[in-house]
Order: sequence, then structure tokens, then C-alpha cells
Amino acid sequence: MKHTGFHVSIQGGLHKSFDNALLIGIDTFQIFLKNSTRWTVPPLTDDEVSMFSKKWNASPSVSIHAHTGYLINLAGSGENLEKSINLLRDEMERADLLDIPTLVLHPGSHIGDGIETGIERIASNINSILDGKDWKVTVLLETTAGQGNSVGHRFEHIRDIMASVKRREKLGVCFDTCHAFAAGYDISNAESYTATFAEFDRIIGLNHLKLFHVNDSKKICGSRVDRHEHIGQGEIGPEAFRLLFTDKRFIDIDKILETPVDDVRDDRDNLEYVEQLAAERATA
Repeated sequence: MKHTGFHVSIQGGLHKSFDNALLIGIDTFQIFLKNSTRWTVPPLTDDEVSMFSKKWNASPSVSIHAHTGYLINLAGSGENLEKSINLLRDEMERADLLDIPTLVLHPGSHIGDGIETGIERIASNINSILDGKDWKVTVLLETTAGQGNSVGHRFEHIRDIMASVKRREKLGVCFDTCHAFAAGYDISNAESYTATFAEFDRIIGLNHLKLFHVNDSKKICGSRVDRHEHIGQGEIGPEAFRLLFTDKRFIDIDKILETPVDDVRDDRDNLEYVEQLAAERATA
């Protein structure tokens, strides 16, 4: 299915991601640019960049997105915040070197200091990173489930961050279906799906939506608990994904599945299932 893929491994080198995508049979995928649980890693070598570029040049129609590591928290403070800023800047530089156009970022946790403070910190720190360099990469703020002190589980949070960033053209949004549902945005039926995206458009604007993370949810709507499930087997159910994969507004927006791999289904099974859902709705 065009514009649909998975997060794939970079074990053995960034260039190996192309081989891993080929094994699944996808032309769209997402990767980490480094070990996602480490603050520092050696810089990319010329050979690493070259091998990645050669793979991409051999498959120019492939669409690639990057995801930041999980340690970054732009809403924090102290030493952790300084390390987060440095790490995001490093990952943006890696994306630029590899010509990857988008980098997905979890907005952060306000560590108990309140949503408004968290929003102000995130915007201020993004401004400091964007200032003074002509970045090629666009940072995509990912909608969150709302666990703990996270920022980004209301559309207003994303809007307010973007409104306070001077170079807002370098920001977009990644809409995660599981996260949004867990945060209280019901998309499980046609009426609630329509209402949710109408609200997104009113508050943020659909023109800022650049990527989907596609996951069902193990937990109920409004639980604020982030637990991914196989497509159609969770609390969201199949109808939302029938709608999403046939919504003409989103046909050309890439969709990355981050579903489990277990005895129930693997990546290929989930891909075949969404293809089936889309085909059912198209012929209904």
C-alpha cells in the first residue's frame, strides 16, 4: 500500500533500514538516527552517510521519516534539559546529513511544573535550536496520550507551541491514532472520527498534519495510557482505520504503523489487514 509502512530497525547500520523495509515489502518507513536510549553516540562518518545515500539513490521513490530518541525532554529543566537540547540538535544535524525531511519529536514532560510552563519551555527551546541555522529538516510534534506530566495530549498544546515558535514553517504535526484516542479524542466511528478531525482542523489546521502513526489502543478512550494494539483488535476498532485509509484528505500523507510483533500478528499481517479494510470500504 502506497504511503504506508513501519518503523524499521537500523541494526547493522543506518543503510540496513532499506533491506529491512524490503523484507516487509514497503516503500515508506521510519527509523531512529542513533541508539534511542543513549545521550551521545559518535558522529556519522562519511562512509555511513554514503552507504545510506547509495541505498536511497537505488530506490528513489522510498519515503523516509526519522524519530528522535526517547530521552529528549524540551519541557524539563537543569542538566537534563541542556542534554536534551544538545541531543535534539544532534539528531537534526543527522537528519540533514542524510536528507531525511522530517523528524518526529515527543513534545516533552513538564515534570510537575504545569502545562503552561511546559509549553513555554518547549517553544523557547525549539526557538533556540532553530535560530541561526538554515535547517532542512522539519520537526513534527507528535500528539501524546497524556500519561503523567506529558505535554501534547490536547490539540491546544500543539497549537500554542507552534504559535510561539518564530520559524513555525519548520514545525508540523504527527498524529498518533492510539495516543489521540487515549487522550480522549474518539475516532472509533464515523461521527466521532469526523468530529475529531474537524476539531484538529479548527485548532491546529489540517495543513500542518504531515504524518500519521497508525496504532490501535489496548486502553479505552480517555484512559491517557499509551498501549499499542494490532489494527482492529483494540478499543479503537476497525472502522477508524477504514475511514483513515480511504480519507481523500490524507491519501498522500505517509502512515507509519507501530503495531506489536507477536504470535498474533507481525508487521506484514497488520499491513495486509489495513489493505483489506481500505479495499472493503472502497468497494462498499
